[in-house]
Amino acid sequence: MTEPNPAIAQQQADPAQAEPKPAGDPAQTGPPEPQGTDWKAQARKWEKLAKANKDKADMWDAQEQAAPTVESLQQQLDEIRAEAAEQRDAAERDRARYKVAQATGVPASLLQGDDEEAMTASANAIAEYAKAQAPSYPADKGAGANHAPVSRESIEQIKDPVARINARAQHIDLY
Repeated sequence: MTEPNPAIAQQQADPAQAEPKPAGDPAQTGPPEPQGTDWKAQARKWEKLAKANKDKADMWDAQEQAAPTVESLQQQLDEIRAEAAEQRDAAERDRARYKVAQATGVPASLLQGDDEEAMTASANAIAEYAKAQAPSYPADKGAGANHAPVSRESIEQIKDPVARINARAQHIDLY
């Protein structure tokens, strides 16, 4: 606790004698010195502490401003969920596409549609078109498994000279 000021104590003891002097009186030198606490020193001390902690306060303010809000986190979560749903749908379409391709024999890259039924219809239409475009004659042109193997003698027995020359060219390894 601070000690009482002697000027105040004297004024309380003899109020008539301790009248305040006029402002222009040279005998009065200013306010009396306080006893105990040096307020200027305290102010400087606290100012120094405030400046030392300013960097920490600025860091906390920056972190608070940079911290995500609940709304922004909810928006990010919704975006992630939407992307996951799109990937899941794409995977299901790919699975259906390859299932239909395997069942129909049509390449998966040719199939159109978003579901299995549409892809099946697309595969059937492609298969019908391919069947219509296929040649009506056999692909091996008579060289099936029921024929006797070609030999040099069988080539020489061909009566048509052009066919015989073609047969020799096709089976040059026999000559």
